[in-house]
Amino acid sequence: MEYEAVGAELTATEDLPGLGSALGRLDCLLVREDAHWIVARDGASVEVGRVSSDTGAVFDTRYGGRLSGEEKVSVTPVPGGGLAVSGADSVTVQEADGTVRWSFAHRPWPSGARGACAPDPSGTTLLAVVQPAADTDRTEVLVALDLATGAVLARTPLPTSWGTYEFQQPLGPAGTAKLFLDAAQGQEEAYSLLVSVTGEELAITRVGSFDEPFTGSSDRSGAFLTIAVAGEQLTRYDAPEHPRTVAEAGDVLPGDLVFMGRPGFLDETRVLAAVGEDPWEDECRHVLLDAVELRPLAEITYPPGIEPEPRVLPLGDGTWLTFDGDTVRRWRTG
Repeated sequence: MEYEAVGAELTATEDLPGLGSALGRLDCLLVREDAHWIVARDGASVEVGRVSSDTGAVFDTRYGGRLSGEEKVSVTPVPGGGLAVSGADSVTVQEADGTVRWSFAHRPWPSGARGACAPDPSGTTLLAVVQPAADTDRTEVLVALDLATGAVLARTPLPTSWGTYEFQQPLGPAGTAKLFLDAAQGQEEAYSLLVSVTGEELAITRVGSFDEPFTGSSDRSGAFLTIAVAGEQLTRYDAPEHPRTVAEAGDVLPGDLVFMGRPGFLDETRVLAAVGEDPWEDECRHVLLDAVELRPLAEITYPPGIEPEPRVLPLGDGTWLTFDGDTVRRWRTG
């Protein structure tokens, strides 16, 4: 590639058992409580790790839990050290010691679909996507549940059905009231929905076209990114007005390269993105883009024996994570 080469410098390494089998799941890489979290799954065992604010370490908090082992499960950490689990027919909150705080039952998810849940940024409400009460209704439902009691505070229909879902909180202060909700229907159709929580009111705003899921990355200004499912476009939105900056792969990347994985804000001035010829394959390169204009600045080079992979997690503080089986590595530019 015709860009400056920037070397990657390793700052920390840590193993998280079960991560290798969990990579690729929708609930594996999360933003919660103004921090990045990694969820590792191994059968009925789950372990979550909060990425440290110390760039010389990987995790500062880790704890585990037990699940039923069913496949249609999405897991999220909740304030206080517990876990919330969106399962095949219920949403359950577990205490840090594994006891059940409460459970909210719903109709079972059909084959090929599953829900998700996440605390709102205030940490008092759990948002969950569930099946509607009537089996004649194909539209999924977003519910707001009191995190302490499980009481239903609000509900609203979603513009999707038979989907798979993922929530992300934005990075920023707890007063930020919006969450990102990706709703995938099939391989190439994904809705990006901004969910606003105000008291007992839920509001949903659709962002972009039907094939632009959120990358899960945001910066302290409120900006966030979406990526076209096939990688042909990367877009920056600036909240709250959401003006767009669009980078077409054919215009900013050489040859037939497209964007891959989940590009994200490395810091306030740079975006880190994997690029390659096929968004569904592993062979790729890592490039740095100007965070405002989304134009390439440099290519990242790694020490011998380390190959870049599409699954890379920029942390917003100038460092990023890569994954190799159960091993997590943290890097910075040299």
